[in-house]
Amino acid sequence: MKKVLLMVCLIASTMIVKAQEEVSFNDEELTKYATVMVWAELEKGKMTGIYNEWINNDETLVASRFVEIKKTKGDSLKLQEIAVTNDEVVAFEMIQANYDSMINSFTDVYKAELKEKVSYGLYNKLRKALKADADLKTRYQTIYDGLLEEQKSSGSDESDE
Repeated sequence: MKKVLLMVCLIASTMIVKAQEEVSFNDEELTKYATVMVWAELEKGKMTGIYNEWINNDETLVASRFVEIKKTKGDSLKLQEIAVTNDEVVAFEMIQANYDSMINSFTDVYKAELKEKVSYGLYNKLRKALKADADLKTRYQTIYDGLLEEQKSSGSDESDE
C-alpha cells in the first residue's frame, strides 16, 4: 500500500511540475515581442543596404574584390596569394570598421528596445517557448507577418510622398 501511495504522489508531483513549466502567452505579449522583431528585421535590411552601397560605391575596391578579401579572413598568406594592394586593404578595413560600428549601435538599440518594450524575462521565456511549441509559433508567425506587412506598406507609403 505504501508503494502505491508513493507512486501516486510521485506521478502527481511530476504532473504539477510539468504544469508549472507550461507557460502560456497572450496575444498582447506576442505582439510586443513581434513588434520588436519586425523592427529589428527592417533595421537589418536597411543596414544590409547601406553596407552594400559602401561596397559598391567604393572607388578603390570593386565588389568582387571586396568579397575575395573578405574570404581570406585576414590571413596574410591568402591576401598575398590574391595580390591585395595596400589601398584595397585600407578601403576594406574602413568599410568593415564602419559596418562593425553600425552593428554595435544596432545591438545597443536592440537591447534597449527589448528591455523597454518586452522585458528580458518575457523575451527569454517566449524565445524558448517558440522553439518548443508549434501552436505558439504559428500564432506568433501570424502576428509577426501581419505587423511586417503593415510596416512595409506604411514605409512604402511614406517614401512615395
